[in-house]
Amino acid sequence: MNKKTTKVLAFLLAALMASSLASCSQEQDFTAGMSEEEKAAWEAAANDPYGKYPELVTYTTGYNLTAQGSDVLAGTPYADDTTENNAYTRYLKELLNIQNQNEFEASTGPDYDQKVSMAIASSTIPDMMYISDYATLVELVESDLIEDLTDVYNNIACETVKAAYESYGEENNPLNTVTFDGKIMAIPKTQLSDGQDFLWVRKDWLDKLGMDEPSTIEDLEELMRAFIEQDPDGNGQADTIGMVVLSDVYGEYPNNTFAIDNIFTAFDAYPNVWIEKDGKAVYGSVQEEMKEPLQLLNRWYTEGLIDKEFATRTNDDIVGLISTGKCGIYIGPWWSPFNQAQTSTYTSGDAEWVNVSCPVGSDGKINAISTKSYGGFVVVRKGYEHPEIAMKIVNVNSEYSKQDKSEAGQEVKENQTLAYFNWPLYCEVQPGNNAELMTSHVLAVMNGEAEFDSLTTEEQSYYESAQRYLEAEEAGQKADAADYSQYVSRIVSMQRMIDEPANFLVPSFFETTDSMSTLWASLEKMEMEMVLKVITGEQDISAFDSFVESWTSAGGDKITQEVNDAIAK
Repeated sequence: MNKKTTKVLAFLLAALMASSLASCSQEQDFTAGMSEEEKAAWEAAANDPYGKYPELVTYTTGYNLTAQGSDVLAGTPYADDTTENNAYTRYLKELLNIQNQNEFEASTGPDYDQKVSMAIASSTIPDMMYISDYATLVELVESDLIEDLTDVYNNIACETVKAAYESYGEENNPLNTVTFDGKIMAIPKTQLSDGQDFLWVRKDWLDKLGMDEPSTIEDLEELMRAFIEQDPDGNGQADTIGMVVLSDVYGEYPNNTFAIDNIFTAFDAYPNVWIEKDGKAVYGSVQEEMKEPLQLLNRWYTEGLIDKEFATRTNDDIVGLISTGKCGIYIGPWWSPFNQAQTSTYTSGDAEWVNVSCPVGSDGKINAISTKSYGGFVVVRKGYEHPEIAMKIVNVNSEYSKQDKSEAGQEVKENQTLAYFNWPLYCEVQPGNNAELMTSHVLAVMNGEAEFDSLTTEEQSYYESAQRYLEAEEAGQKADAADYSQYVSRIVSMQRMIDEPANFLVPSFFETTDSMSTLWASLEKMEMEMVLKVITGEQDISAFDSFVESWTSAGGDKITQEVNDAIAK
């Protein structure tokens, strides 16, 4: 039986008096016994993207602890907040007259996913909940456990949310992923898909050596050689390295710092993703274009231009090399200033970092790989009488709260500043270019072209951080690490991304197939062994052709067919 959680007062009283209702298998009509006027009030609220219900509506959910939990609230006015009583739940209660009741709660990741799996296995999912992966969505659809949200989306989604989905383009629209037989079965959380990686360089070292910012492969090679041979740190010792490299070589959003995908894409090679070629999906890592960058990396390794110990370095090892001033070049995303490697060199020394569009491809732009446009889903239990609540919460999270300057809205802003983002049903829908849009708005205020009040609450926090950073720098002081990170990433780095946009390739396929579950781990291992052996010179480039043959016969051909079949559906 499905647990009924949303009831007006009259129904609550009736339910208490009639215990037999506990065994009912059908959803109850919560409007039973209401006057036409009362029904109209409820209908009006239900059909308004921000409509407030006449009576308090409770809903059950799985609470996904998306940040550091309540620990970040210690020592603040919000220290006693709970998952059912915090800035976000209070905000939703005041605005919409709704209240979450948590069926379960757990931290993001395996713990939360396990709770979701247990609920599905027992066919007792909450009224609404967040799920993290596509396979679970398919399971819920095939089990007929979730509500068709087509009408909810068409009627209740605010225009900002609809425009955000459309901004990803027809090919990468997140709604494509949640549409089954023409029905929208979930609300997808967006994931910024076009955030290119840059070459991050110690500008103070560049200036000391009188060198210009690099752009091409040749420029990068010259720079690495100079940083090794010309003592950029001025300590009189030959103790600096050219460029650090992630031991896995390739990146995977959002943990792609120190990966060197840009070296491959400069040669139109796209490893570790499915791309379209001659009208079919193919795996980028087994294409002929991989050979040239692998040979280049082998030469750089042999000549000592890239870290000779990269294959055994941990992420902490790499951070240590950068933070202690042993390396002044790495590849990373636009938000790299938040990485400990950068913040530590800024706060403890005189390091100045600059992001550079390098290495560029033949047309003078960085070639980049788009990530999938969705990062999770909100689903509603089939038969729940207020499915629109899920859409309302997404509207509030994605639009209304960002514009709200009320006292309750200020509480939300303060919690976000504390890195506490634990909305019930944490699902934010943003345009694909949202980061660039926010930066352009902040820059307009900084340049005197717009007023501070025109900014959303989130944008205001970025503006305030930027001002604090600039004021500290003007006074000859070190800014707070958080303000430094916000300024260099949100203003400096993002400005570069606006001015020098990359060429983005949208992969053909993001999900997994049946055979991947059993074969992919061994295929990935085979691939990485080849890549490392070729780069380090243990094997020559002929190893690539042998790898392609082995990969194909070991299941790669079968998986490729499954990928193409899935795309065809």
